[in-house]
Amino acid sequence: MKGKDMFWLVIAVLGLLIAWLFNDKHNRAIKTDRIIKKLRKDNYDTKKAYLSLLEKYLKTQQNVDLGIIAELEKLKTSIDTLDFTVHIELETVISNLNEGRTTEAVRVLAKVVENKLKEKANKDESFKGKPMLHNLLEHAKKCSWITLRQFENAMLLKVIRNKESHDLAVQEETKTLGLTIFSGIDLIYALK
Repeated sequence: MKGKDMFWLVIAVLGLLIAWLFNDKHNRAIKTDRIIKKLRKDNYDTKKAYLSLLEKYLKTQQNVDLGIIAELEKLKTSIDTLDFTVHIELETVISNLNEGRTTEAVRVLAKVVENKLKEKANKDESFKGKPMLHNLLEHAKKCSWITLRQFENAMLLKVIRNKESHDLAVQEETKTLGLTIFSGIDLIYALK
């Protein structure tokens, strides 16, 4: 074998090795993603089972306020009606709030609302606009999926989301951020 042939053989082997390494890294990322999704779903299922168990326990106890059981039932119903990916995003919102990143929490919440609206709009043949948050909100108002009050609060959610996405060091009043977060959660449950 000549030196030139040996050079090309080494290049080919190195090329195959690099391709194999990239493919292996990609396959590991896919497997990791599957494991994470399975664990999150298991976590969601565990929360549902825990709430059921807690409800049964409270019903067997004496002198338990019926309001507590009613609130627990409402919470359990809410968990049953939202898919686990929404719950995962809501956990991110809570995590951001706990870490003091309130505007980031609003941005994530707006993303969830936008995706819930897209899901509903995809099933509605009358929606003809571009699937952007503003257009989706207008359509939701027109179709009475949301009330006028929810629409106005959602527009505030959109404004803060846009600021968080495009501006640096966004500062908003605490009461405005609180209203926005409660409004976003209200929209998610209204759109289920």
